[in-house]
Amino acid sequence: MSETSQGSDAEHSYVGRPIRRREDLPLVTGRGRFAADVHFPDLLHAAFCRSTVPHGVLRSVDLEVARTMPGVVAAFAAGDLPEVRGAMADAAFPDMHLVGRPVLARDRVRYVGEPVAVVVAETAYQAADAAAAVVIDTEALEAVADVSSAVGPHAPALHQSDDGNIAGKLVREFGDVDATFAGAPLVVRNRCRMARVSGGYLEPRACCAAWDADSNRWEMWTSTQWVHGVRDRVAEMVGVEASSIRVRAENVGGGFGPKGAIYPEEVLAAALARRLRRPVKWVATRSEDTASSMQAHGDVLEVEAAVDEGGRLLGLKAHLIHDLGAYAAPGAAVVLTITNHLLSAYRVPAYRANIELVYTNAGPTGFIRGGGREVGNFAIERTMDRIADRVGVDGFEIRRRNIVGSDQMPYATGLPGVVYDGGDYATLLERVAAAVDGERTSSRTEVGVGVSLSVERTGIGVGEEARVTVQPDGAATAHLGSTPGGQGHETTFAQVVATSLGWPIEEVHVVAGDSDALPHSAVTAASRSAFEVGNAAAMAAGAARRRLIEMGAERLEADVADVVLSIQGVHVKGTPGRSILLSELLRAGPVQVSETFKAPPAYASACHAAVVEVDPDLGSVRIVRYVIAHDSGRSINPLLVEGQLHGGFAHGIGYALLEEAVYQPDGVFVSDTFLDYLIPSAGEVAVVPELIKVESEVFGNPEGFKGVGESATIPAPAAIAAAIDDAVHKLGGTAFMDELPMTPMRVIAALDNLGRDRPR
Repeated sequence: MSETSQGSDAEHSYVGRPIRRREDLPLVTGRGRFAADVHFPDLLHAAFCRSTVPHGVLRSVDLEVARTMPGVVAAFAAGDLPEVRGAMADAAFPDMHLVGRPVLARDRVRYVGEPVAVVVAETAYQAADAAAAVVIDTEALEAVADVSSAVGPHAPALHQSDDGNIAGKLVREFGDVDATFAGAPLVVRNRCRMARVSGGYLEPRACCAAWDADSNRWEMWTSTQWVHGVRDRVAEMVGVEASSIRVRAENVGGGFGPKGAIYPEEVLAAALARRLRRPVKWVATRSEDTASSMQAHGDVLEVEAAVDEGGRLLGLKAHLIHDLGAYAAPGAAVVLTITNHLLSAYRVPAYRANIELVYTNAGPTGFIRGGGREVGNFAIERTMDRIADRVGVDGFEIRRRNIVGSDQMPYATGLPGVVYDGGDYATLLERVAAAVDGERTSSRTEVGVGVSLSVERTGIGVGEEARVTVQPDGAATAHLGSTPGGQGHETTFAQVVATSLGWPIEEVHVVAGDSDALPHSAVTAASRSAFEVGNAAAMAAGAARRRLIEMGAERLEADVADVVLSIQGVHVKGTPGRSILLSELLRAGPVQVSETFKAPPAYASACHAAVVEVDPDLGSVRIVRYVIAHDSGRSINPLLVEGQLHGGFAHGIGYALLEEAVYQPDGVFVSDTFLDYLIPSAGEVAVVPELIKVESEVFGNPEGFKGVGESATIPAPAAIAAAIDDAVHKLGGTAFMDELPMTPMRVIAALDNLGRDRPR
């Protein structure tokens, strides 16, 4: 804990208290405002005409009928909007074949849901009717919807590239991998496949833009995780300075990663508001959102582990085939996260990951809760269970033999910049093992127990600024860059600021989700807010406190060590008569302090155990008990930490058992509603996870905060898979669950493997 926090008034020490969320009252009473709620008297509504063909040459776009329909103000295809510049390319590696997303398809369409034309009308219904009247003439081309079909000599070409559909290749390694495998007593192989997933949030994407001709300035409201990213991308695409755009996300009904991307609809809303000189709003339908928003996974990951006779890791080799979708969106950067998290909590002396980034005729990919950590974690944890099977020990024991010890912290993994800053993984494992000891020794054949470990990078290592302003009347305001989407920013960071400032929390106000609050901020993702924003907020509040004390010391002609600060003012310790009211101290105006926190990422860790029942006739899986031991650093608000863990657990169940964004082999998308795309409901989350808090020493983290938003999601699929394996093996099956989601049909298939040898 920082000196600032330790030095603040104990009466105003709020970090660690389970304070109820400030955000909830306006939300549960219907007074919260979302992007779709923004209204202007002269508001126009946009609707998009999207491709229903996964791949084809765009012959023509006929807008004539649409333009004559009631209420229609304008209709546009790509060629009608010269003021929109270029395409949207979000990530690149050296020598990567980078293909950006056009805001409207121009020559080809490359996935179902790609925007082709936009219609603007007086009402949303009129715009939707007119968009349905747009005629798109497309010459269909061969399409591929998954990475396995997209690679190889006979795969159709989606983009012009010397490597066909392979956009780029990377190698990440350390140690002498070849020598390690050549001399290994045992090599264990595993192949995992993760189906595509969607965001599954409740609020579909929406945005509204208003342009003021006098100031040449935009006001925008959008459902996003990154107001600064929207501001900067819109400015780039319409050719203006970023300072001329203000973006706000007042409330966001869930994001989980896809809303951390910037979309063509946001760019077009701004461009059309200027073109038509009226505010323009777009609100997606559920199916439209699911088809057009960033998806994730769709990856194939092959792992080989070289181990000694006791199952101790000597080296790892991995081959990742990563699905980019149709364009180079944020998903390209996910491969670094996946391959970092293949190491999990284990000592790996030598490592090589070969990565192929592949274009497919599916929606562009990005980050969804876990952000790739869950992909790498699933592969290594499933591999550990295969190793355990080969050497004849259980999942707990094989992890004991390979775990990184707390005495090795901080632990350099071997990958550049990947240094675990603290953790006690053995304690996490043993606490969970003890909790499920009864189930592990149970003789019930249909019940299985599985375990998984995870180490999660929280933070992205870029500078994060926070600004704290103290007014003469005692009101304190924290301006933060992180864009909240339900995490509780207003509550948690008020606790941090009040604690470091030594102020009553009732007098602390938090401003976030507004690009005018600070010049720059990174996306709200990577479980970074508690660590990076929390430390920045504490630094700024501590600096404001010191500034006030220094001002008081100067006015009172006293040593700063003898000055006592409160919301009333300052006085000299032991002599209350020597005092100055805060209003007098700040007679010249408020104190405003900005601080920037920049540090390498912090690493949270967790151990999960799942206890499941498998119905051998139906293939259904019922979770009967679930235990989570987690080390998420110093808790700012234990109540919100518990809520994040419950929510993350639900998301992990979805990945494990339910969620699959289904594309037919020809690229047609068939799961664009919640009738077809299954997310956990009350039945699936009937079991409340049992939470065990472990807090270990940390290095280089002043406040000790770490992220928690994804720590219950990342290890869940592997733990549930291991538990299903255990039950299946007790029932006489031999298969391993290495494909997500583990649907009843896949469980039945595993049970049908009676008598077959287990994969070696």
